[in-house]
Amino acid sequence: MTEGVPSAPAPSKLVFIHEVASLPAASKVRLLGCIVRYDATKGQILLEHAYPRNASSTPRIWVDVNLVLENVKPALLDPGTWINAIGYTRAPTLQTEKRSGKTLQDVHDPVFMQAVLIWDAIAVRIEDYEDTLEDQRRVRRQLASDRD
Repeated sequence: MTEGVPSAPAPSKLVFIHEVASLPAASKVRLLGCIVRYDATKGQILLEHAYPRNASSTPRIWVDVNLVLENVKPALLDPGTWINAIGYTRAPTLQTEKRSGKTLQDVHDPVFMQAVLIWDAIAVRIEDYEDTLEDQRRVRRQLASDRD
């Protein structure tokens, strides 16, 4: 092997849905969410996770699942199903869309993640997941402040 060339893909960063928009494009992430809607025409699912609990609205994200559809059982894409997803963040694109006659409006593409793997989260207790992720963050912050 050539020195300096990684032998394995980069690990994903475990995040909450509300954090995805703040990450740079092409960040590899893993998240948990409940399917709200599946758009079979576009090959996209809308995921939500009501966390943080005090948020004014439930965080949602569109996830492009075209790359994984071949290996997914249709029941996994049913609304109400909790799934884990690993993929890459995408920068929102600005499109120009025709509305009501000749009026043009700028619209942001709502797809923020390209999935490379999805699987059910049947065995996950959502509250435990949230607590564990928050605990990991507290430990990281503490370690960072100890180094300073």
